[in-house]
Formats: sequence, structure tokens, C-alpha cells
Amino acid sequence: MNLLVLALITAAELVLIILVLIFFKRLRKSEQVLLAMQNNQDELMDRMVRNANLEQELVATFVQRQAELERLNIAMEERIFMLKKLLKQAEEISHSPYLLREVILNARKKGMNSAMIAQKTGLAKDEIELILKKENLL
Repeated sequence: MNLLVLALITAAELVLIILVLIFFKRLRKSEQVLLAMQNNQDELMDRMVRNANLEQELVATFVQRQAELERLNIAMEERIFMLKKLLKQAEEISHSPYLLREVILNARKKGMNSAMIAQKTGLAKDEIELILKKENLL
């Protein structure tokens, strides 16, 4: 009977040792999985930091581009104002009687007739002939 009890205790100890070995083997696997997860988490954090830095750079360059666009818009508005002013001056000069007279006289010297000059200047043929008569070119 003692031998049977001793055999049962030994068998129980053997089962316990096997269970402890299985537990430690699973514990080691769990540690490896946990370590791999920590490494992945570190990589993920590094990526997130890099992405955040890239996003900050994009925002900074966006602000710079917006400022540059605003500056260019102001410059364009100034140019538009200046061009409108020049266009107005050019229109005033082109409608100047002195300029029209010079255009008519130069066209006549080039051999153009009254009808051709009227078509070129947009004036009536009678007006052209009046100017030419005044200058004794008709």
C-alpha cells in the first residue's frame, strides 16, 4: 500500500512537472509574442511620428504657398490697375484729333485714297476729305 501511495505521489509529481514545463513553454511563446507586439508598436509609433512631421511640413509649406499667392494676387491687382490706366491713356490718345490727323496725312502720303483711309481709321469719308482739303492734299 505504501508502494502504491508512493507511486501515485510520484506520478502526480511527474504530471505536475510536465504541466509546469508546458506552462513555461507557453509563457515563453507569450513573451515572444509580446516582444514582437512591442517591436511592432515601436515601429508604428515611429511611422506615426514621421507622418506627423510630414504633415507639419505640408502645413508649413501650405502656409508659405498661401502667403506667396496672396503676394502675387496683390501684385496682379496692381498690374491690372496700371494696365487699365495705360489702356485709358492709349484710348484717349487714339481718339486725339491731332493723332487722327497725323494718321490720315501719313496714309495719304503712302498713296491711300479717301475710302481706304476712312476704312482704316473708322471715320467717315467726308471727314477724311475735309481734313485733306484743309491740308491742301486733296
